[in-house]
Parts: sequence; structure tokens; C-alpha cells
Amino acid sequence: MKLEKLYARYESIVPDFASFLQYLRKPLVPSLRINTLKAPRKKIVALLADVNLRQLPFSDDAFRVEGKYALGKHLTHNLGLIYVQEAASMLPVVVLDPQPGEVVMDLCAAPGSKTTQIGQIMHNRGLLVANEISRKRIRGLVHNIKRCGLINEVVISVSGQKAHRLFSDYFDRILIDAPCSAEGTVRKSKAVLYHWGVKNIKRMSRIQIGLVVSGFRALRPGGTMVYSTCTIAPEENEMVVSYLLEKFPEAELLPIKVENFRVRKGITQWEGTTFDRRVENCARILPQDNDTAPFFIAKLTKRGVYRPRMDYLGKIEMDEALLSNCAKQFGISAERLRSFAIFRHRNDNFISTPEVFSFREVNAVRKGLEFGRVYDHELKPDNDFVQIFGHNATKSVIEMQRWQVGKFLKGEIVKNDVSGIEKGFVIVNFKGLPIGVGKYNGKEIRSAIKRERRTL
Repeated sequence: MKLEKLYARYESIVPDFASFLQYLRKPLVPSLRINTLKAPRKKIVALLADVNLRQLPFSDDAFRVEGKYALGKHLTHNLGLIYVQEAASMLPVVVLDPQPGEVVMDLCAAPGSKTTQIGQIMHNRGLLVANEISRKRIRGLVHNIKRCGLINEVVISVSGQKAHRLFSDYFDRILIDAPCSAEGTVRKSKAVLYHWGVKNIKRMSRIQIGLVVSGFRALRPGGTMVYSTCTIAPEENEMVVSYLLEKFPEAELLPIKVENFRVRKGITQWEGTTFDRRVENCARILPQDNDTAPFFIAKLTKRGVYRPRMDYLGKIEMDEALLSNCAKQFGISAERLRSFAIFRHRNDNFISTPEVFSFREVNAVRKGLEFGRVYDHELKPDNDFVQIFGHNATKSVIEMQRWQVGKFLKGEIVKNDVSGIEKGFVIVNFKGLPIGVGKYNGKEIRSAIKRERRTL
């Protein structure tokens, strides 16, 4: 199907339709987020000195990339210091505005772009429940969670339409970035032109209604829920929100304003159907307004009396042997880690927030971040753990040069005769940033980067 034919149905709701089509034909301008969980903003920007960046107006950590770069092969990407993400796709989390220490759910979490963005804004504190019904997609979600260093997350896999049965009036904030007909992805890929159809739009609308109803029931009174899609179809946008407003009198739709970023009002009529007038508070993001992908965002709250949730923290597990080994080998103070839970899950040791450790509502796919394993009384810390907590290391730390880092991240052996460093596992730094773990024998360092995380 030709682009003009697919989008012709929206001519009546897009006044500057010619400009709309013109931008849909243009390729997307790449954009990225820097991940301040792993390093200070200035250090990450310094490592991106070879990339032409222009800051986006709605976030200190979001940048547009001017020019062509293989960002997926950049050092900062491999280390989880950046996340390549389309600019408009970052806005639902900006609107959600999660806070450190809150209890938050990402109802449709894979592949993890918004989950990791939420975790970063929460400063790795509180509880972030990342739900993904597709077991195939969970692998990519977990990969991105690990790469970005989240320790406040629980990954679960339940039906989004039934989540409220487990979590009635539970969450402070909920994001529903719903599966949709994906019309807005045409600037990234022309695939939508080959599988688009009104029947699919109507099918997705039914799924989305089930998700927003379940999500709203799981939201505590006074909480915030954001519903978003990357489609233009009113059947998947205003119609879904209007249904929710009619079904739940306690639902309130909040206005959306993004600093220095143009958003348009939601529409109240479509093909003979009139929606609740409050849907004008929704935000339509069109490609010609900010040179982004199209997006739709609705922000809701639930009126009612907030009854504080009886959180059970109980006794937080703390593996003293791991703490002792970490302090002895690397000088990472045990006190630095005592505000977290350190526990064993299956065959690995994990570190998480107390809220994550105490989560019992449903069996988790994973909780927190791998800490490391002990071999013959010697701790081999996980690379992702080191990238988060290795800044505090005072022993067994080796600084590498750029050419050495390239070999190290490929999993190769790097010759490096460093005086004053004992044999055994060491933390490898580059420009003062911990990047991974190696085994030092007095003359060379054998990389411990896992095979799936090595660069080519």
C-alpha cells in the first residue's frame, strides 16, 4: 500500500496534511538518552565527543544526533551508558514523572526502552515492576535491564488484561505503552505499509481497552497512569481513553504540557462517533511539529481516598560473606551496600532494593542485578554490578588505555604489567569509569566480559 493511501483517512484531523505526509517520507533523526545510573552526565557526554549531539528540550539526558553514526557499536552503547531511543518515545515517561521510592509498573515493558528510562528517573530506588506477557520478548527486556544497571526492578510475565487481579489499587504510577498498529513507525521502517488494515486497528483497540481497564484498576487513588501508542488511529487513541472515562466516573484526564515541545489536542469526533470532550486533554504528537515519529499520550489519575499500602519488608537478606569479600578484594565498603538486599536466586547472587526483595505478589522472572559468584573464596563480581558500584573501589583496580579497552571488550587477553596489583580478579577502568572485570596473572588481564556482551 502506498503511504498516501494509508494515511488519507486522517486528512480531516490533520489541517496541515501536506506537511504531515512530507515528514512521514523523511527518515527519522536518531536520538539517544544518556544513562546517569552508571556515570555522571558530564563523563558520558565527554565519551561521546566524536558524536554531534544536540540536547532535546524536555530532558537534560536526551539528545538528538546530527549526522550518521553506528551508535550500536559505540563504546558508550556497549557499556550501557547510552540508550538509543526515538525522541517522541521518551515523552510518555517524561509525562509519567516517576519518583524515587515509588511503586511503579510498566505494563507492556519489552524491549525495555521505557522501563530503563523509568528506572533511571527513579534513581534506582523503590520498586519498578516490568511486565511482559511474551516470553520471547522477555530475553531482550532482561538484556536491556542488565545493560542499563537497574537494581530496583522485578520482571514478571502475566496477562496485562488481568494484572488488576493481582494488584488492585496497588501502584503509584503505571505506564501502558500499548501494543498498536504502529502507524507511527513508518519513518523508521516501511513494514507497516505491508501489514496495515482497519481490521487490525479494531483488533488492537479491543486489546488496548482491556489493558487500560486493568491498569486503571491496579492504580491506587491519587496515582498517575499514562497511556501511549505510536499510532495515529483514533480507534486506538481517543476512543480507548473515552471508553475508560465513561466506564470509571473516578477517572480524571489531566492536561499535558511538554516544555518547548509542540503537542496538539486530542480530537472529539471521528467518522460519526463523538468522544468524551475531556479527551481534548490528550496529546497528539505529529511528525511535522518537532521532526519526530507520531505519538499519542494520555495522562490520567484516579479520584478517591488513598489508603497507605501495607508494605511487607520483613527481614532483608544480607550475605555477609559477599560483603566481606567485596571489601577485602576491592575496597568497596560494606556500609555502601547495606541499604540494599543481597540474596541468592537460583544459581546466582543478586543485589536489589529492599522493596524488590520483599515483592511476593507473583513469581518473578528476575529481581534486581547480578552481584557475582565466589570461586575458592575469591569473589568474581558481575560486570554490570561493577559498572554501578565499582566507582567506590579502592583496591585491585587497573586503568586501561583506549586501544586496550577495545581488546578487553572483545573478550581478548590484554598485556598489562601493573605494579602493586595482586593476582586475581580486578576491576578494569577507562578514564576513571569501571567497565568490567578481568583476571590478572601479574603480566596480563584475561577479560571476563560475557560472550553475549562482547563487541565484534
